[in-house]
Amino acid sequence: MPFSTRSFRPSPVRAGAFVLAVGRRVFVSRSEDGPIRVTLTDDAGTNALATLADGHEVEILAWRPRGSGTRYHVRSTREGLEGWVAVGNLRRLAVAPSVSAPSPTVSAPPRARESGYSGRRFGQRAH
Repeated sequence: MPFSTRSFRPSPVRAGAFVLAVGRRVFVSRSEDGPIRVTLTDDAGTNALATLADGHEVEILAWRPRGSGTRYHVRSTREGLEGWVAVGNLRRLAVAPSVSAPSPTVSAPPRARESGYSGRRFGQRAH
């Protein structure tokens, strides 16, 4: 059986995209201009099953990549509601990051303490 001359190249990850592991707990995130509640749908994404409020904790049960975007099967940790949501409706943090929050200031790294320099170079033995 001959070997293929084609090399395997993984598909590129879009900027800002992230991957969430099955079993991980994350939080429902509404879209920027969307409603406060996110709709859980069936597997096909056509029928609404329930809605969850922004910030609601869910556990990831499965995921499915799609051309239009990855979808995750989630279960509410409080009510046990299950359904599928788009990756854009999930976030890792309980509270959505504020767009207008000031950026943290960068401070100088801490200075090392005096080490009691002995005058030896690395690898030299003391006499």
